[in-house]
Amino acid sequence: MNQKAELQRRMKLSVHFKTFMTILTLMTILVLACVVFFSSKAGGVLLTACIEQSATPIDAPAGKAAQAIVVLTGGDLRTQEAARQYRQTGLPVLTSGGDGEAARIKEQLETEFHVPVKWTEENSLNTEQNAMFSAEILAKENIQSIILVTHALHMRRARMMFLDQGLDVIPAATDYTSHTALEWRDFLPSAEGRKLTQSALHEIVGLAWFRIRQIVA
Repeated sequence: MNQKAELQRRMKLSVHFKTFMTILTLMTILVLACVVFFSSKAGGVLLTACIEQSATPIDAPAGKAAQAIVVLTGGDLRTQEAARQYRQTGLPVLTSGGDGEAARIKEQLETEFHVPVKWTEENSLNTEQNAMFSAEILAKENIQSIILVTHALHMRRARMMFLDQGLDVIPAATDYTSHTALEWRDFLPSAEGRKLTQSALHEIVGLAWFRIRQIVA
């Protein structure tokens, strides 16, 4: 009787072990598949699309409600969008970014696009400081509503931080990564895919960390 019970116990353990190994194998395959997929351009585009979907294009009536244009440094497309917003609204422009970036964008706007820049914020080293230092400048001018220009992937986090400074934010996003057309080779791992995924994860972690700090504070 004892031998029969022991045999049954061993059989149950064997079944549990096989079930565990099957689950472990499936999970390993799933993780590896995710790593491979999100190392591709297609995976990176999918991840960025989840963030960029909140960066809806600005409409003309909404833009007219603003009092200034704030452009965050980081690329020629932002400069072009800032110039476009200026031509539509005629609002004063503030460029924000440290390490000489704000001055560079100011020069580009004024020389290439003939857009006057009223303020430059040159001390910020991250998005939160962009918002803090820009808000200080705008508060002196009694400005409470802005058109915020940055790329689509960055817009959600940037908008959140400017809102936290008490500003009304009308997003003017540009450079939508998720609007990229895909080919079959874009489903293969690539350096471009890994870079896109890394950028998206940076935004996701930044958003989560900022929300946690808001809750704790």
